[in-house]
Amino acid sequence: MSSRAISHGVLISFHREDHEFSGDKSRHDPRDSLSFSGSDVGKSRLLNKECNKRSYESWFLNLNHDRTNSISGYFAQYNGGEYNYHTRFIHEKTVSENNGVSIDFPGKVKIEACDASHRILLCVNETRPSVTEYIVCKPTTKQYQILPNPTMQTCAVSFGLAVNRLNPFRYKILRLSRLPGILNRSHRTFVSEVFDSYSFTWKRINNLRLPRKDGLIPSNPVHASRFLHWLSPDDNVIRFCLKTETWSFFKTPNFGVSPTLVRYEGKLGVSRWWMTGSGEELNRLWVLKSSFEKSWVKVKDIKRMGIGENVLWTPNNDMVTLSSWGRLWLYNVNTQKLNMIHVKKERTNYVLFPFRSDYERVDMDESRELQLSQRPIGSR
Repeated sequence: MSSRAISHGVLISFHREDHEFSGDKSRHDPRDSLSFSGSDVGKSRLLNKECNKRSYESWFLNLNHDRTNSISGYFAQYNGGEYNYHTRFIHEKTVSENNGVSIDFPGKVKIEACDASHRILLCVNETRPSVTEYIVCKPTTKQYQILPNPTMQTCAVSFGLAVNRLNPFRYKILRLSRLPGILNRSHRTFVSEVFDSYSFTWKRINNLRLPRKDGLIPSNPVHASRFLHWLSPDDNVIRFCLKTETWSFFKTPNFGVSPTLVRYEGKLGVSRWWMTGSGEELNRLWVLKSSFEKSWVKVKDIKRMGIGENVLWTPNNDMVTLSSWGRLWLYNVNTQKLNMIHVKKERTNYVLFPFRSDYERVDMDESRELQLSQRPIGSR
């Protein structure tokens, strides 16, 4: 397998004739952004709080997806045995086809991480236990880039992937693996490695050392506000800063049980189950007050539907994706309408990766070529 040439960069442009701001940023109408690309919508969200909030509502996102030819859904993955992983794309709209979205083009690979908002996946090709190939790809355009192998040969337990720049296209990968048992009797220390697409190399950073009597729940981290977040068995949030490459910890709200981390309006959120005095079951949703604080703000209560559901994701601020007994549901918290979007056929557990994407090509090689051009000739 060889890396496919990727020739076109991401072009970000604003059409002034289509988006007039009436001379005042505070009066910006989110409807002006309906034809913006995903990256441009992110910029428009910085104009004011009202624009930010409206741009996460389902009416806006549905129209934006239609006008920009974008898709939104989930990659469902299960293990068929002998390193043989199967995936399918589940669209949030049951009437929509998969639009040819798959990860078959690099070969039979396993998804390890996803940046749900920035259209790329981290996959591995495991032909044998000792042979692993790391691949970053954009499924909608069938582009991929093969990465060098990490320096540590320890067994990975979790990965994180985050795009930190669109033009030029740059991303970071975090790989967590356990230290050998004799060096890690408490099983609370994890080797941490970061891959930066700009330098195109892996580097070892400070180990993740968990607090006493706590641990790490191996899972797909939630990416929000330039941080990656995991949940611990003691209901703590384990947070990794992509900028400083450092770790921190804080508690989830001391309310209810069974916390689930989600992303809500670009911020870290947590859903916790509880029962009212009258016996009504709810999921209470909280979000961090800000990305640099550790205090939580209550957002809303979501009525449970009595189908044994778990909160999986929040596609927008008035819809929740629920999983229950091999089924996926979209639940409108305003109308309390439940819509089933998928029924699992295989008798095995799925791992689900939320995914949104357009069909615009990205230039994964641009930052690599720029980095090489800036090195002294003798060191290339």
